[in-house]
Amino acid sequence: EWYFEKLTKEIAKRDPKHMTSAELVKLVDWKLTRGKFRPRLLDFAKAHSAATVRDATAAAITLFPTAGIADLDDKHAGALVPLVALKGIGPATASAVLAAAFPSAVPFMSDEVMAVALPPSSSSDAYSTPRLLALAEAVRAKAANVGMTAGEVERAVYSEAALTKKPKAAPKVVPKKAQPSKPTKAAAEGEAEAETEAET
Repeated sequence: EWYFEKLTKEIAKRDPKHMTSAELVKLVDWKLTRGKFRPRLLDFAKAHSAATVRDATAAAITLFPTAGIADLDDKHAGALVPLVALKGIGPATASAVLAAAFPSAVPFMSDEVMAVALPPSSSSDAYSTPRLLALAEAVRAKAANVGMTAGEVERAVYSEAALTKKPKAAPKVVPKKAQPSKPTKAAAEGEAEAETEAET
């Protein structure tokens, strides 16, 4: 698959390591297939220049500590700063960038892996930098226990969730009640005459 295999290899070939603007657009498009579809995010990604994407992703990859983001400190959070500074890029998309560059250390911040690795959170805090850092720490610990990488753990959780997810039930179609047809003028006059005769 492009994201999990080819993109990581392409980033590793470059000096300095970075992503291209076309890759960022493709990454955002891929991310939208994994969660709630927000087409505006794709528009924002397309609006960034090649130089902007190259510089931001190179800075983030360079700032990323070789030990990964297992602890909550300024150095680790600092690697996210150049990415989230880009319009339309939040911690979740930033995690996808770093996960492509460091698949052994960073999991993609998917809803599925957050559901099993982190306690519930308010909607305003669900995709925050502290949550991403806590997620990375939890997933890295699990990966070490089972002999997998952080990226592999996220993929396993996502795949399991996809297999067990119940399909949405089709909406019930309630037939509209038939509206009585309006009587013609002649019929109305006939009914009136019949009522009159019945009364007399």
